[in-house]
Amino acid sequence: MTTPATILKEYIKAYLVATTGVGQVEDYPNQDFNTWPGIEVSYNGNTSTYLSTSENDILYAYTLFIYQIVEGSIDKRRARLILEELSDVIADRFDSNEFLDGVALPSGKTMIGVKPTTVEIAEDEEGKFIVARMEIATRITKQN
Repeated sequence: MTTPATILKEYIKAYLVATTGVGQVEDYPNQDFNTWPGIEVSYNGNTSTYLSTSENDILYAYTLFIYQIVEGSIDKRRARLILEELSDVIADRFDSNEFLDGVALPSGKTMIGVKPTTVEIAEDEEGKFIVARMEIATRITKQN
């Protein structure tokens, strides 16, 4: 059974792959990407809001972990700049495609919108990566 959570995650992954500047995209923890910056798309769960006896809003939350390795000509300053610029590009792309054009949700479910909510950029403990953490919230309505 394909759930809205899975459909949305696969759409987000494909959308990121089509984004200029993105290297590899995975849906599992990975710090050994073949191309950089690498992105992990993680599903965080959902919350539902009761609207009426026949309709609910459901918020699906995802976290994007965007990794840039620090090596060779990419020092920490350059890695941070790469992630600052890329996270802005990703947020702008989602802002420009609020209803996730082309996403095919199951019958009775309608896309309300997508919103990148927060971005935090930090260095990993070992100093090997600069990591941006971006939250993505998607809302659908479910007709009962």
